[in-house]
Amino acid sequence: MSMISIQDLNLSVTTGKVEKHILRNVSFDLEAGKITGVAGASGSGKTQTGLAIMGLSPAGAQLSGSIDFDGTELVGMPAKVHNRLRGVQLSMVFQDPASAFHPMLTIGDQMTDHYRHHKKASKKDALERAVHILERTHVPHPDEAIGKYPHQFSGGQLQRIAFASAIICDPNVLIADEPTTALDVTVQAGILRLLRELCDDLNLAVLLVTHDFGVLSSVADTIVVMKNGLVVETGDREPVITAPKHEYTRSLIESLPGAEVPR
Repeated sequence: MSMISIQDLNLSVTTGKVEKHILRNVSFDLEAGKITGVAGASGSGKTQTGLAIMGLSPAGAQLSGSIDFDGTELVGMPAKVHNRLRGVQLSMVFQDPASAFHPMLTIGDQMTDHYRHHKKASKKDALERAVHILERTHVPHPDEAIGKYPHQFSGGQLQRIAFASAIICDPNVLIADEPTTALDVTVQAGILRLLRELCDDLNLAVLLVTHDFGVLSSVADTIVVMKNGLVVETGDREPVITAPKHEYTRSLIESLPGAEVPR
């Protein structure tokens, strides 16, 4: 059963008298307990698809089609209603973890403010929840981490904290936008293992946005390939990677070091 079903999603932005089409009839599903990876070059529309789900499309953008979230239509939803879903049922982790946190507030303050606002919890309960979630995302010494500031953590640790912030309110959907791009290879592997673990254990519907087919080959259940705002190929991971049907998909895979795709 799909947690989110996207059907014929179109997104355009008008600048002056010029209308730019960013998404064109995009359709695919996100299922609970599965990672759907969206791949494509910069400007393909993959990030804008995630932002549309979150209700964060560019100001003045024209959005049409359907984003069905467990029976609730997100396209055309009033901003105030979307705000109540965002961070609670729909969460997102971005590429640069440092930009997700206020540099002058402790990690604990930022996580508990978020949790208390949405869950109406006491400060004590919120702190206990924050420590538990930091432990759940394998942040070292979580009881000490809540009193530290963002600059006191490495990039990999900060990304784990970003994931902790994203799941603290028990969302149904998690969108991860290039979550490993700013990290070195060994740290990337740990973050991808964490994403797989959270998806499986919490039954999350995960949308993983990346330009790297190597990332998708290690964790994605389903792969969606986008080019110039269009979905050019979609399917289960293994057949898409081993026997791509679209030439653009083939070119992305062949760009990987040592890749050989049979024709």
